[in-house]
Amino acid sequence: MFNWKKILIAGAAATIAVTATAAMAEMMSVQDKRTATMKALGGHMKALSGVAKGEMAASDATVVHAMAVGEIANTITLLFPEGSATADSRSLPKIWSDWSGFEKAAADLSAAVPALVEAAKSGDQGKIGAALGAVGKTCGGCHKPYRAEKKS
Repeated sequence: MFNWKKILIAGAAATIAVTATAAMAEMMSVQDKRTATMKALGGHMKALSGVAKGEMAASDATVVHAMAVGEIANTITLLFPEGSATADSRSLPKIWSDWSGFEKAAADLSAAVPALVEAAKSGDQGKIGAALGAVGKTCGGCHKPYRAEKKS
């Protein structure tokens, strides 16, 4: 169903993009890095959601999006060094006062991603939707206790 050579090439391109982004991030503030990374995560999740909802067909890109979610998930705790909260940040102080809970929430996200990648590889809309729902729950497991409401 999928062209694995294209998926591998796209995966390599995504890795290069992540590396280039990381190099560019050296010049960014911690808050800017967090914001950019979370927006990227949201973009990948939105693309996967389109497949899960039947708004677009599964393709090689579906697998790449799922893999990118995993790459980002593995870096979440690195985006929150101690003392990096700013006035314009939605990060709550609880992240650092309950670091072990925050690490567990991040680990839960990472643990949910392999099923999403496998579902994406299958191309099955139902499996992608179920796995995406499980990943989404882990996002909420972090957002609810550790992120402030959006400022109006």
